[in-house]
Formats: sequence, C-alpha cells, structure tokens
Amino acid sequence: MGVIKYKKKISKTVYLIIFAILMSSVTSSCVSGLTLFFAGVTSKDFFELWVSSFLRSWPIVFFLILIFVPLINKFLSIFLIKNEDKK
Repeated sequence: MGVIKYKKKISKTVYLIIFAILMSSVTSSCVSGLTLFFAGVTSKDFFELWVSSFLRSWPIVFFLILIFVPLINKFLSIFLIKNEDKK
C-alpha cells in the first residue's frame, strides 16, 4: 500500500459515511444493471431504465448500509477477533 504516501485522518463516523456512499453506489449500480439485464431489457432502453432504477435504489441502500454495517460489526465482534485487535 505504498502508492498513497499521505493519508488523511478522519473519524469513524466520517469513514462510515464515505464507505456507505461508495458501497451503496457500487451495489445499487450492479444490482440495478444486472436486474435489468436478466429481465431482458433491450439495449435502447437499458441506460434510461438503469438510471431510473439506480436513483430509486441508491438512497435505500445507502441508509441500510449506515444502519447495518455497525450492527453487523458489533455482532461479529461477539464471536470473532480481527488480527489488528490483538486481544
């Protein structure tokens, strides 16, 4: 990971929000596109339908990630220890 020499320090909350924005964007994009593809949407309608589907699903996925990532991390920490925790 020597490509980036200077990393910016941010709070866990800001990190989670940035993570949620990126993860929800990628997830919504892929799910919307694949759903349309498997539904057999024609190529001329694909992009318009994909954008519409993405814009409806992205806010939902964003808030679900904000809610569930911390909860899942807490749940997993009951049963698992990450290497960097060193407990």
